[in-house]
Amino acid sequence: MRTRWKHLAGLLCVCGTLWMGAYGQTLIWLGTLTPTGGSSAASAVSNDGMMIVGEANGYATVWNRATNTVIQVYNGSSVLVGVSADGTRAVGLKNPVDYVYQRAFMWQSPNNFEWLPPAPDRFCWPADITPSGSHAVGKARASSGNNLPALWDLNARQVRTYAVPGDMYHGEAYGISDDARTVVAFGHGSGWGYKGVVFRLNSDGTVAAWAFLNPVLGHYGCVPRKVSGNGAIAVGNTGNFWGGGYYPVMWREANNWQPEQLAHLGGNAGEAFDIRGDMIVGFSALPNGQRRAVRWRVSSATTEVEDLNQTYAALLSDGSRLSRANGISANGRYIVGQGYNAATGRDEAFLLDTQGCASHNGDVDENGCVDDADLLAVLFAFGQSGADLGRVDVNCDQVVDDADLLQVLFSFGSGC
Repeated sequence: MRTRWKHLAGLLCVCGTLWMGAYGQTLIWLGTLTPTGGSSAASAVSNDGMMIVGEANGYATVWNRATNTVIQVYNGSSVLVGVSADGTRAVGLKNPVDYVYQRAFMWQSPNNFEWLPPAPDRFCWPADITPSGSHAVGKARASSGNNLPALWDLNARQVRTYAVPGDMYHGEAYGISDDARTVVAFGHGSGWGYKGVVFRLNSDGTVAAWAFLNPVLGHYGCVPRKVSGNGAIAVGNTGNFWGGGYYPVMWREANNWQPEQLAHLGGNAGEAFDIRGDMIVGFSALPNGQRRAVRWRVSSATTEVEDLNQTYAALLSDGSRLSRANGISANGRYIVGQGYNAATGRDEAFLLDTQGCASHNGDVDENGCVDDADLLAVLFAFGQSGADLGRVDVNCDQVVDDADLLQVLFSFGSGC
């Protein structure tokens, strides 16, 4: 603390012009693994927006914005599908389009790769990871020989499979709640075709209860893609995913897990891919078939849909467009997916910061007075960097430094 006060004393002698900047909502195209050619798509993002995972040029990829590096995780057909909130752990699979030789793996920062059980010699793949990075869900071959919804304890490196009692002979899990106690999946069963399932788990991983997630009346089937952090809302698609039209849908525990079709843009394809808090993201097709990244609010999702291309039109003025929103950071700030980057002429992964930062006069705690509390807040955060610093980053340059202290000092006493 003494060092900080010495630094402050030196700042009091500084004369000159204070630069004030600001960055607001931003869109970043993440590129591919090659200067030209290929495509990429982002699946998930850490809470600070610094670690994005997905695939580029057909390979599992990590975009590390903190070090400005792009990491190819596996030297073969592969994709990363989820990342922990702190960005240190991600899960993915090799051979994503080969339904015989898929294998699950885990990546850990800075660049550690390992196969997940029962791989590498048995079929399996993951689809989601908890914000803590402790558990993942997906699909694995059970001892019965059936491919069933699977849950990995990533710390213990263990996997177990689940089935609806009686007649579920095939299935896969796509979403897991933050506490790893609720899992959503879809499956096939004798006499009931395919539909969604929600499993409630005990602390030891055994099934406490389960329920079907049915398609909208008149639709062939449904696939739940994610479940909310508290395990109370599932989102996905309803219709005929393998042929014909399919549409975004949600199921709420408060509504007895009944299907509620979401508003869409008029085309015959759409899907909800992720949910965090009251925000749902996915895609919806226009009547002409072009896909658009969209967002819904839970409270109005059945009647209103937001085209992100309209909301963030100022960031797409060069003719670029956002095609699908695949994921949201656990804190709800960042959206990732795939779109068309007009500058490169190719489909690329994108990172959308929906909040950004607004520079201010130094009133960090927003009590209307720039005083000792604001000064101390900046001093204790001095030297920190990143995109999620909050109001201690007074001038929004993503680092707490002399410029932030000076702004507080120059405004000291204002509004008091």
